[in-house]
Amino acid sequence: MTTPSDLPSVSVIIPTHNRSASLRRTLHALCMQTYPHALFEVLVVPDGCSDDTVNMLQAYSAPFALRVIVLAGHNQGPAAARNRGAASASGALLLFLDDDVEPKPPVIMAHVRAHAQQPCLVVMGPYVPVVQGRVSYLRRFMRTWWQDKFHPMRQPGYRFGYSDLLSGNVSLQAELFDRVGGFDPTFPCAHEDYELGVRLLKAGASFTLAPDALAAHYEHEHTDLNRTLQRQRLEGGADVRIGRRHPELTPTLPLSRLQEPRGGMQRIVNALACEHQGLGDRLAALCQRLLGPLEKMHCHGMWHWAYTGLGHYWYLRGVAEALGSRQALAAFLQADLHCLVPDGLAIEIDLAEGLEEAEARLDQERPYGARLYYRQHLVGHMPPRAGAERLRGAHLRPILATELAWSFLLALALEGTLDRSQPFTQGSLLLHERS
Repeated sequence: MTTPSDLPSVSVIIPTHNRSASLRRTLHALCMQTYPHALFEVLVVPDGCSDDTVNMLQAYSAPFALRVIVLAGHNQGPAAARNRGAASASGALLLFLDDDVEPKPPVIMAHVRAHAQQPCLVVMGPYVPVVQGRVSYLRRFMRTWWQDKFHPMRQPGYRFGYSDLLSGNVSLQAELFDRVGGFDPTFPCAHEDYELGVRLLKAGASFTLAPDALAAHYEHEHTDLNRTLQRQRLEGGADVRIGRRHPELTPTLPLSRLQEPRGGMQRIVNALACEHQGLGDRLAALCQRLLGPLEKMHCHGMWHWAYTGLGHYWYLRGVAEALGSRQALAAFLQADLHCLVPDGLAIEIDLAEGLEEAEARLDQERPYGARLYYRQHLVGHMPPRAGAERLRGAHLRPILATELAWSFLLALALEGTLDRSQPFTQGSLLLHERS
């Protein structure tokens, strides 16, 4: 049984900008945490706030240590605010929360328990949008995006990538955060968490999702159509920064699909965003005004088509602003990219030695890729993936039960080790061991 003396100290870091009411709700939720209050501190970093945030914090009575670190002047962005909080934190674990999430009572304990499983771990907690009142098409779209984001992470053997790091509810060791250099404050309030994810994975960290670290996400309170589309613009510029700093990731970025537009409409949108921006902005504004009537007429398909096109336009606008021209974009995408993984770092595994032995080897060596055999028969590859975590033992059986199921079955049959008296299923494949 875990006792308080066995539990680590935790620093909860919350950047905030002019969201006093949302922040108060987050603090109230932290007061209800099941984790011992004496073992965690909360550091709130008001970043260029002009509302009553600082006064509210000074008057707030909390059962835990509450520290306020004010960043005066202009809004420096969430990356700088998180770094400032981390620099003042005393906890062995850092837990970053956004100011519009409401952590459920077990959140801190769930993060701590996940970290107890292995070192050098980055733990995400799901934060799902709250459904209140009328659900507009935009809110429905956003809710689906978040659900689709977290659903794969819940699947056994999921291989995490850099874009799975979401800073609204995430924890890691303070030493690891400091070792990789924290968030990059030059990122413009978009994808600074993705870029940190790149460096964490390069440092050998593993990612995981702690389902019990659940929080409610009140994104709808401060996000409207204009902000959502301008967020796309910021993400376009941020992805250019990621591609410049980590060239091997360029093929994984959405902007890589801009090199060969599909269809005449996409070519027109690309030309407007890159070369005729004044006209493009006017047409985008007109298209945006059509979204309201389309929703009133319940034309969901047309609404989704128009909204997706607007998102593509503003994303490309951000890319063009960062690069300067379509020619610069072409040169950026066609640049020689260094190989993510030299061939020598992909190992060979003989599954005839047993699945448990193969899993143990993957956990021990953590290779970028692996070639799988059953004696002399090639079963298939677990390929290197740009921006993905190194292989773990947990990745083996799911791929053998899906992508490589039939090639593994064939190898077993050719070696005469398949029990033909038993019906073949993916479940039996996962349980297969050499007798």
